Amino acid sequence: MRKGELTKRMILDRSSALFNIKGYSGSSISDIMRETGLEKGGIYRHFKNKDDLAVQAFQHATSQMGVRYIEEIKKASTTFDKLKSFISVFTSLVHNDPLPGGCPIMNVTLEADDSHPLMAEQAQIAMNQLLGMIEKIITNGIEQGELRSDTQAKQIAIIWISSLEGALALSRLYQDTVYIDTVSSRLLDELEKQITAK
Repeated sequence: MRKGELTKRMILDRSSALFNIKGYSGSSISDIMRETGLEKGGIYRHFKNKDDLAVQAFQHATSQMGVRYIEEIKKASTTFDKLKSFISVFTSLVHNDPLPGGCPIMNVTLEADDSHPLMAEQAQIAMNQLLGMIEKIITNGIEQGELRSDTQAKQIAIIWISSLEGALALSRLYQDTVYIDTVSSRLLDELEKQITAK
């Protein structure tokens, strides 16, 4: 990587963490300058404005998460184990791993709902990818005969993401993993009991 690319990557790494913790509205250009050690001009050499930086930082954060999901899912051979790997990566967000501040998609969703339509649109794109990832694993499981043919892949994906995001929010609010652990265990139990082909 060239020096300019390395600098841009550093800005994205640090600003994505900052935005994920303090929010886009709560993070000033001064905060970004402090985090990166760069002057305003050094930041805006790589980004048109704060909105451009916010969008690219969010895409950077969700891309990091996507890579983590894919790496872990690839290690698993069965549909059940792939979905278990998905949950494992998701629950790691409780411990700020790999990103401080929890799930960037949910954080942006809650903050940008009506106030920042550009970021809300980015959150929808990222959430569609997350839902699609689960749906694809389940669909492949049906096609490979691991799951019953009447399994509703899209419905399960919606239930999983809705449940996991809510449980993550509660676990972070109460600083207690019982919420994410309970939901994760229940989702896997239901998957094993109800849809795994015997």
